[in-house]
Amino acid sequence: MANYTKEILSIQPYFDMEAIMALLQETRLGGQVLEDMVNTFERLSKELNTIIIKTQQSDYLVVWLNEKVEQEADKIFAEDPEKGFRFNCVGQALIMNAVYQIMPEVEQAGCAPCPEPNEDIKQALEVEKIPYLHGEPTLSRRFSVLTTLPFRGACEICYLREACPKANGQSDSFHSVELPGFNQ
Repeated sequence: MANYTKEILSIQPYFDMEAIMALLQETRLGGQVLEDMVNTFERLSKELNTIIIKTQQSDYLVVWLNEKVEQEADKIFAEDPEKGFRFNCVGQALIMNAVYQIMPEVEQAGCAPCPEPNEDIKQALEVEKIPYLHGEPTLSRRFSVLTTLPFRGACEICYLREACPKANGQSDSFHSVELPGFNQ
C-alpha cells in the first residue's frame, strides 16, 4: 500500500498568448482561430488536476489533464490535423502555465526536471490513477508533468537528461542552474 499524503491545489491558469504562439511556432493568428483557442483553453481548464504528493523520499508536484482531453485531441487530430495540433498546443500551455504558477523557477530554468522513479512515488501515482506508462518514467496521461518540490535545479537533476535535446546541447535556448543544497 502506498504511504503518502496529498494536497489538492486550486489553480486558475490564464491564457498565455506568448507561450501558445511559441508552441504553435506562429507570429499571428486569425480572430476566429484565436477565439476557438481561448474557448478550448477555458473548457480544458475544467479538466486540470494539480496535487502535491508527499512521500518519505520527497515531495512532488503532479499536474495533468483528464484522459477525456486525450480522447478529444485524438478525435480532432483525426478530423483536422491543423486543429488537432492547435488543441495539443493549448493543452501543453495549460499544463505548463499551472506548473509556472506553483513553481515560477521552472519557467526561469526552462525545465521541470523529471524525478528518478522510486517505489514511493510509483505507488502513489498508481493510487491517484496516473501511473507510469509501461514502467517508464513517463506518466500515463499525455498532458502531464511530474517534478520534485521544492525546485532544486533543472537539467542537472533530471532523470531524463541523457535523452533530452536541451540537456545535451541540442537546443540554442538552454539555460539552467542547480541550487545549493541539492542532495542526490
